[in-house]
Amino acid sequence: MTKDRPLAFFTVCPKDCFGSCSLEVEVEKGKIIKVRGNSNSPVNQGRICIKGKNYPNMLYGPERLLYPLHRISKRGEGEFKRISWEQALDIIYKKLKNLKEQYGPESVLYYSRFANLGVVKNCAYGFWHQFGGFTSTYGGLCDSTAQEAITLTYGEVKHNKIFDLENSKLIILWGSNPAYTNIHLMHYINKAVNKGAKLITIDIRENESGAKSQLYLNPRPGTDGCLALGIANQLIENELIDHNFIKQHTFGFAEFKELVKDYPLEKVSAITEVPTAKIKSLINYLKENPQYALICGIGVQRCTNAGQTVRAISLLPALTGSISKKGCGFYFSDRQAPELNWPFFPKKPERIRNSIPVAKLASGMNNQIDPPVKAIWIEQANPMTSNPNINLLARVMNKLELIVVADLFLTDTARMADIVLPAASMYEYYDLITGYGHSYIQLQQKIIDPPGECKHESEIYRLLGKKFGFSLDYLPENNLGTIEKVINDSNLNTNVDELKEKPYLHSNYQEIAFSDFKFNTPTGKMEFYSKQIKDRWGQNPLPFYYEPMENKFSSPELYAKYPLTLISAHALNKMNSQFSSREISQEEPFIWINPDDAENRGINDGEKVKVYNERGSLILKAVLTEKIPRGVVHAYFGWWDGVHQANLNKLTGEYISDIGYGTAFHNCLVEIQKVK
Repeated sequence: MTKDRPLAFFTVCPKDCFGSCSLEVEVEKGKIIKVRGNSNSPVNQGRICIKGKNYPNMLYGPERLLYPLHRISKRGEGEFKRISWEQALDIIYKKLKNLKEQYGPESVLYYSRFANLGVVKNCAYGFWHQFGGFTSTYGGLCDSTAQEAITLTYGEVKHNKIFDLENSKLIILWGSNPAYTNIHLMHYINKAVNKGAKLITIDIRENESGAKSQLYLNPRPGTDGCLALGIANQLIENELIDHNFIKQHTFGFAEFKELVKDYPLEKVSAITEVPTAKIKSLINYLKENPQYALICGIGVQRCTNAGQTVRAISLLPALTGSISKKGCGFYFSDRQAPELNWPFFPKKPERIRNSIPVAKLASGMNNQIDPPVKAIWIEQANPMTSNPNINLLARVMNKLELIVVADLFLTDTARMADIVLPAASMYEYYDLITGYGHSYIQLQQKIIDPPGECKHESEIYRLLGKKFGFSLDYLPENNLGTIEKVINDSNLNTNVDELKEKPYLHSNYQEIAFSDFKFNTPTGKMEFYSKQIKDRWGQNPLPFYYEPMENKFSSPELYAKYPLTLISAHALNKMNSQFSSREISQEEPFIWINPDDAENRGINDGEKVKVYNERGSLILKAVLTEKIPRGVVHAYFGWWDGVHQANLNKLTGEYISDIGYGTAFHNCLVEIQKVK
């Protein structure tokens, strides 16, 4: 008898990431033994990141939650006892029922974010709509501001297929670090550079993607919009613009031209702290290569002036006609895939209170009246790590009568819960995934059964829905039949069997974005001047620059006490707060500081330092490096307080961006001192 070979399955990583990588997973005796990239996939061609490769270690690690838990200590202390599913659901049912009867359905906040992408998360609304309503949040922690800004400017958010970067002669990375956040994009950047393309990096620090840069610009945090307007000024003054493209395909250039007259070289240099010689050097590169690709990252839209900042940056390629051509374009995310329809929505109740901006979750919850928020249900999210001002959030959550968290691990948020429900991992349920780094739609396969007593949210809602007597027609089982109905209702020209073998790309996909010169704006053109931004958000129709919150100019008294700007970015081995369990993240939390700033504070490399402001404090290891400018400190975010005692959001404030209700994490002043 021959030995059984491991079974291989194709699936997709659904994590909140540009990659949405196609995977090949080996299973032996019901257990995943290896994960690798699917070499036959046009998406990633076999490439995956370190997180994907190590996922089985986390999947089968000792920290994985396997049974429902009931809190037996103070919230946040993380002491629980195991209970049965029947006990857990009975506690939840009685409490939700009583709260609804006493205060109304809006007394329950349903909070879900994007731990995983996919259409199946809509199963939650089959329950909450039948519950009669709830309180919800709006806005985003990640990219909502830039999405809105680009939509207002271009009409939709899309870019050339990423392999087209190989055709680029000049690539500008602006606030983007794809070596850590988008390895497929970085692959083609490297291929272009190896073929002779020039790389320019604009960031507040020397990031990991800019090693091969010909030029590095480090603007003062929050001044990227000013720099963009200054670059536009120089391009126009030096007649380095494409008049034909501007005339035929843009709107409001005359007004924009007048605006940028107020941003001469010396003024922009003074505001941004970028030397005039470096700005002139950038202009020379654009003169030599007016057809270029500009890759804009998420970091530039983490300030209160973020919407106008992204608008200003996104308009630069239009000035030189670097749109709708090979090797060119403005890159942020590619959202050309058709929207997936969930065909199981019950009638939407009237009592949905969409009243809390995500950026102000703590104060927003605290300020709700008639009725107040009395309970919160959290899934696909870890707000006690990922949201700003978590010290305030902890105080607000401690007032609640019920906290339910569904998760794979005892995260900082789960440690606050009254009931913790063990959730299924990405290999333990079916889903249909539409990403944002590319426009392929992929099937996420259920490859193994959930371990212990873990359940997918759809099963949890079905069980709880039965207790309430809800119709199960709106709470479908998680199986391929459900996925097939989504495919049919979304009018996709594919099926489950085809998706098991390869990703799906819609026939209307444009490999060269805007190659038809159609822009879905009110004018049908790219808009330098946007009336919509004034009507929707009360902002200047032009990408006007103003200082963001919490810096030496907008908050001089605060700056006198806390003279360092804290910038946080994605780490290589974490994804927001995901992958921060001990199985993956072993590093000691650290903070970058310029040697001059360290010397002024008597801090040596490797010493423990206290990072603090009026909102909180934490202890980190100091790493002295000239890769960070003076006046700025940098740390990777996502460390759990329960594991590392290093939650950066103890320090951040509840600031909202100018448009899109984004979260302005980078407007954060701190001070650092040596721990004695």
